[in-house]
Amino acid sequence: MKPSIQILISALVIIAATATQALAQIDTLPDLPLYKNAAADTDEGAEGGVNYAVPQTKDTIDAQLRSFQNLYSAGKYHAALKLSQEIQDKYDLQKPEKLILLKYAIAAYNDLDYDNEADRFAKDYLQKDPFYDPEKHTDDPISFRKVLDNYYTKPKFSVWAAIGRIGVEPYMDTIRSIIDTTSRTPEYDIKGYEVQLGFEYRPFKIFSISIAPSVHTYDLARTISRTDIATFHCKESSLMFTLPILVEAGLYRKREIFVPSIYAGAQMKYVFNSEYKAYTLAPGIYTEIPEYKDNADLKTKFNYSILGGVRLNFNHRRMTYFADMGISLDMLPFNDPEKIFSNSDLLYQNFYVPDVYRMIEYSVKLGIKVNLQYKTIAKYKNYDY
Repeated sequence: MKPSIQILISALVIIAATATQALAQIDTLPDLPLYKNAAADTDEGAEGGVNYAVPQTKDTIDAQLRSFQNLYSAGKYHAALKLSQEIQDKYDLQKPEKLILLKYAIAAYNDLDYDNEADRFAKDYLQKDPFYDPEKHTDDPISFRKVLDNYYTKPKFSVWAAIGRIGVEPYMDTIRSIIDTTSRTPEYDIKGYEVQLGFEYRPFKIFSISIAPSVHTYDLARTISRTDIATFHCKESSLMFTLPILVEAGLYRKREIFVPSIYAGAQMKYVFNSEYKAYTLAPGIYTEIPEYKDNADLKTKFNYSILGGVRLNFNHRRMTYFADMGISLDMLPFNDPEKIFSNSDLLYQNFYVPDVYRMIEYSVKLGIKVNLQYKTIAKYKNYDY
């Protein structure tokens, strides 16, 4: 064979080998989505014969999530679920990324007829996004929307704060008059304010239980005519701590914006501080108005009352704004009956014995509630497990 022919054959062999190697390198580039072109009758075949985007150090979370979604779109559900587990193990996902992962995992489980797994993941999804509405997200996988449409959410734990105005009517038991000759019925004007912080737990769909420590302030003005021209005044300022326990029932069905509710309960009351000043005024006579003096020891330190009321709630995602109208009735007198003769200043200087009465409180409050955690509830019994 001539040397030139041998050289030509050798060159052809080298070129063919080089081309083969180059083609092999191109076919195995890691960034090529080979699973899109891979032919397999089942997902198991795809898993066994295709490198379906094994996570590389240079891959970003977004790239992995796209690979995960592409596997689902290609119908390779087992591969998609396996990759989703690898993504969870490898990356510290943020909430939007977790929601994407859960969304397609739920769809894959549902398409594979793994109903329990799909339902379990659906509850996890709604814990993270309790306001998801399948009817408003038509671009999401049909299987995913189908599963989530079987559930709704309701608040489980909430905190709320309210501030309001208090009006008080005394429910009289005993009035003792010493020198009051023209009138035996005093006039009371009792008003105050309330600041409240509540903690709510909702074990059932329409019922909730709350504990709501509150601080009440009262300004009391008592007047009575002693003669035709003289009027006796007694003014008090009190600070009270209350601890109500409430049971509330609301007309909650799905996700109503305006929800009326009623509540009832009982509360413990403790008098922190109370001060008074007493004096008599008459035209043409100068009277020096005294300073406030402490009389907390004359009050019933520990009291309790029953209460009830109505609310109108306005719900907006995790926030609830409400208006509250309530009433309460004390079970024990505001002034301690055993100590009404203990204050010598009132008894001997002002000729006044404190009345024995219970307080009936009327309150109007405005508040805001933050729903911290939601519970997922199945619409149909066959989805409970």
